[in-house]
Amino acid sequence: MVNHGQCCVAGTRVFVQASIYDQMVEKLKRLAEQRKVGDPFLSDTIQGPQIDNVQFDKIMSYIEKGKKQGARLVTGGCRIGKKGYFIQPTVFADVSDEMCIAKEEIFGPVQCILKFNTLEEVIERANATHYGLGAGVFTSDMDKAMRIAQCVEAGSFW
Repeated sequence: MVNHGQCCVAGTRVFVQASIYDQMVEKLKRLAEQRKVGDPFLSDTIQGPQIDNVQFDKIMSYIEKGKKQGARLVTGGCRIGKKGYFIQPTVFADVSDEMCIAKEEIFGPVQCILKFNTLEEVIERANATHYGLGAGVFTSDMDKAMRIAQCVEAGSFW
């Protein structure tokens, strides 16, 4: 979520197992709202501005598309201040695979939370993209982590 448009890995899609989905949406909302946005040269800043006006406008257009296509805006989604290219950390829930915000690399402070039920389903959905530079998994089950790492098509895997 701290991508400002300068690097080519955008962790936009977050797949969350259905059994913990609501808890994770609330946790990701709290984390986004606690994120210190500001001058990147200050030590307590977590998120600085977008790299330029073009990137800022592109991200804001994705946020609008997400709302129009029916994703639930959980937090954020607005410009911060009148100077610079600062965007509130933005979290969308109830995102479907067909939505633009789930299919495109946003390269900005936007997280799209998608629900899944089975390991097979999440692997298939994670691979159903023409992007694939980076992926990651958070689980306490090492066997699941290894299976996902072996099956998800990504250049880097964390």
